[in-house]
Formats: sequence, C-alpha cells, structure tokens
Amino acid sequence: MKTTYRGCEIEVIREDGVLFFNVFDDGFEVTSGFSESSDTVRDFIKGLKELVDDYREHPEDYINYIDI
Repeated sequence: MKTTYRGCEIEVIREDGVLFFNVFDDGFEVTSGFSESSDTVRDFIKGLKELVDDYREHPEDYINYIDI
C-alpha cells in the first residue's frame, strides 16, 4: 500500500508474513526496512505517519553526516 503524508511517500507491503516499508521525502530516504510485526499494513502506516511528524519537526535527526 502506498500513500502520501505531509509530502512524504510511504509504502508498506506484507510478503510472507513480513512487513517491508520505506518513507521518502523528495528522493531522500527517511527510513526503510522490514518488521515481523503482526500489525496490519494500515496500522503500520499510522506508526510511520507519526515518524513523518517527528521528521518534519526535527529533520536534522534524520540526516547522516559522513566526515571524509
């Protein structure tokens, strides 16, 4: 299932009992991964929307800086 929330693209799919998810903001990967949660896809998306709210409030917490 795909949705857009506060300008971010959220995608969650269940495959073989595992939830795979990603959140992108204009090509920037906010988060991605998988979970063996028993949550429904819709409930998992609700949790990711809370993450997007935090990302919008504190974007600096989601940027990895690499010193070369």
